[in-house]
Amino acid sequence: MKMKVDLRELCDHALRISEAEQTEVFSIRATMKNYYIDDGKIIIGTDNTWIGVGIKSVIKKRIGYFSRTIHKKREVESIVQKSFEIAKISPPDEKFSSLPSPEPVSGSIEKVYDESTAQADPREIVENLTVFLDSTQREGVKVMSGFLRITEFEFVVKNSLGVDFSHQGTLVYLFATAKKETGEGIIKRFSTSLSGIDYQKAGEDLFERTKLASNARAFKGVKEVDAIIAPMEVAGILSVIPTAASGELINRGASPWINKLGQEVASKDLTVIDDGRLPGGLKSALADDEGVPTTQKAIIEKGILKNYLFDTYNAGITGTKSTGNGFRRGTTSIENAHTRPVSCAASNVIVQPGSKDIQDLVSETDEGVLIYKFAYPHVDPISGNFGLEVRNAVLIRNGSPETAVKHAILAGNIYTALKHIDGLGKQQYFIGSFLVPYIKFSKLQLIGL
Repeated sequence: MKMKVDLRELCDHALRISEAEQTEVFSIRATMKNYYIDDGKIIIGTDNTWIGVGIKSVIKKRIGYFSRTIHKKREVESIVQKSFEIAKISPPDEKFSSLPSPEPVSGSIEKVYDESTAQADPREIVENLTVFLDSTQREGVKVMSGFLRITEFEFVVKNSLGVDFSHQGTLVYLFATAKKETGEGIIKRFSTSLSGIDYQKAGEDLFERTKLASNARAFKGVKEVDAIIAPMEVAGILSVIPTAASGELINRGASPWINKLGQEVASKDLTVIDDGRLPGGLKSALADDEGVPTTQKAIIEKGILKNYLFDTYNAGITGTKSTGNGFRRGTTSIENAHTRPVSCAASNVIVQPGSKDIQDLVSETDEGVLIYKFAYPHVDPISGNFGLEVRNAVLIRNGSPETAVKHAILAGNIYTALKHIDGLGKQQYFIGSFLVPYIKFSKLQLIGL
């Protein structure tokens, strides 16, 4: 049930009483429902509604930020006061120029809010999860844990310069782990609507991944391979692209792509787009989380670095304009959106697909590995180096999948690997804020543990 506080009135009240030179108010109301799976059974879980408020105060380049959840409009007054007090005692930030000025925001985006998802009956949700479980739990495969999370939210951001923007959205996130003997499988699905997830296909995929893992053997030796990486893991690896293109890293002198606009940084087969208005995108909105209009722009186009990403703060440092990339919201949960100021981040990252299906990528591989799961797909964004533990994969020899393997390390450097992309799948998958295909990288090292 929605809490009866008008977010716009709340923001207006905060701006009226603020004594700061500049003030920004971000308010968000959200309802999050979690339906849990435990030991193969559905548990009706939590249903929480909250209003969160975060306020930024600026006094002679001194910046204060304070946030909390509230139940009544007048509670915002203490947040205004705390933010103001923090600003008074903070050291000046000489790099700060100004909060964003208002710009015209127009247009519409499809599939960011789904009324039927927001109003979904618990029985419908349980039916979806039952289909998922029934298609997973067979031949000794059991779902050990998981959840289906449904979030409805609306936010308003206003500032004392005249920015005034609001947005409404829905998010759906399915996560589950399953086991068969010593093998474990994991599945993640993302959408802005309940109907956007194929629960039977998700269950079938989890079944296949788990069954494969149960037959996996420890890899031995060292081998140079072509690595075909599944979307769930390749999204994590490619998160270095918007990070390296972030105005924050550029300004800190930490990005490997400083002064490389117009230069080749990847294979000509790679095009990566940041699209804040992608239909069905989990972070899509007409403006970002500080009220600056979102845009569509290529980060990499046919291997050439085309654009950096900027929020207002980092754009001010470089004397350029924000690209609409100031964000607070996540994709699996937005509980903490109000607790932090915006940071420079990607909106929806689209890796343009290729023309091949997964069977083509495999059949064209002489010596390689098809990887479904890493322990954690983290890459150092500064150096680009990685050593990723392989948990679920299949060796490929002469164009055919052979032995299932685990307990290996895939090693290399992502900035080198981007120049050795040897194929992209033709189907894309939403993985959080990424829309990605299978990607094949050549000349990586597979090392047995």
